[in-house]
Amino acid sequence: MITTTALVVTRHGGPEVLALEEREVPDPGPGEALVEVAAGGVNFVDAYKREGIYRMSPPYVQGLRGGRDRAGRRRGCGRGRR
Repeated sequence: MITTTALVVTRHGGPEVLALEEREVPDPGPGEALVEVAAGGVNFVDAYKREGIYRMSPPYVQGLRGGRDRAGRRRGCGRGRR
């Protein structure tokens, strides 16, 4: 089992609602790629979502992960991905 450390939002609020959690890394599913992240970014939309002032559809869900901007190396691929 491979694990990773994820930065997650536990509830709406400021930076104090951020938490580090150990999570299992699932095998990539069909059409997915597994990427070992070397660098990631967080922008103002991520902060707005965390604070609860950004309209989301569906609404905020506990465990929201921010920072969609990432760079790294591909470590695996699911079926249908090269």
